[in-house]
Amino acid sequence: MQPKRDKQPTFFDMAMQQRGAANKVLETIAREVDFTEAEQRVAATYATGGRPACRVGVLLRTMILQHLYGLSDPQVEEQIKDRLSFQKFIQLDTSEMVPDETTICRFRQRLIECNLHEQLLGLLNSQLEARGYIVKRTTLVDATIVESSRKRPDPEAVGEGTAPDADASYTRKNDRSYYGYKAHVSTDGEHQLIRRALVSTAGMQDAHLFGQVVPEDTEEVYGDKAYDTKANQAWLRERDIDSRILKKGAHHIKLSRRDVKMNHKKGLVRRNIERVFGHLKQWQGYRRARYLGLARNQLELTLKAVAYNLKRLAKILELEIT
Repeated sequence: MQPKRDKQPTFFDMAMQQRGAANKVLETIAREVDFTEAEQRVAATYATGGRPACRVGVLLRTMILQHLYGLSDPQVEEQIKDRLSFQKFIQLDTSEMVPDETTICRFRQRLIECNLHEQLLGLLNSQLEARGYIVKRTTLVDATIVESSRKRPDPEAVGEGTAPDADASYTRKNDRSYYGYKAHVSTDGEHQLIRRALVSTAGMQDAHLFGQVVPEDTEEVYGDKAYDTKANQAWLRERDIDSRILKKGAHHIKLSRRDVKMNHKKGLVRRNIERVFGHLKQWQGYRRARYLGLARNQLELTLKAVAYNLKRLAKILELEIT
């Protein structure tokens, strides 16, 4: 059963709101973003009777906190207990208990059952689009490897499907072997806000998921040479989208001097998406996956994309003020 939040604050609640140092990023997110639709979708899955559960709004914001600051379940529980700014952000009333790590873990599975591991980013982006922060004219697309949380198994075990992480696979890049997953991301060209984020097994070729990652409402797409295939070029032509994909040479296709020059110009625009991956890996610890399976890792990437967009929104608004 989902309890309702008491909209009438106590004197102690009001006193607590006046304490603690300000966290401008969290305050901006809380002020500018509405999580009501996502909360309602999850709340609808709870039974009407039984013992009251922790409020969905508290748990959803707790998971966003995790990915804003790269915290594990036990770490976020302890940090919420210690930091008033975190308690304010998740809207934790003084009469409520801090959600424990078991509750957070169970809520993660509930988000997957609600399909929010695929839809949460879209719910946020609809608000960003309505306010003009996502500019659809230009789209950047790329992918990065994320290693599995499990020890590398024998290739034979992966082929037989008996490896501990059944959805992970091997791939090679720059003469190095990797075992895990691949995160495919598209962003808008102006603010580098993530528009779509999709997880696949590491062995999946980037080009094969091009049509799923690139939004069809864009005017032009920038991507590296891995996306330069006949199928992808035809997909763009059918939708009247200009291709700015770097041209790929081969043993029977020699790039002209003009091709090399154009590749350099396209690369100057395309490389902006690397900032997104740099942030995910450096500040959100996304070099290695936390979970097993495509569904749980899709939820992880979705939450990291949501957290990234929220942080970018706070920065954009700060620049607008200054």
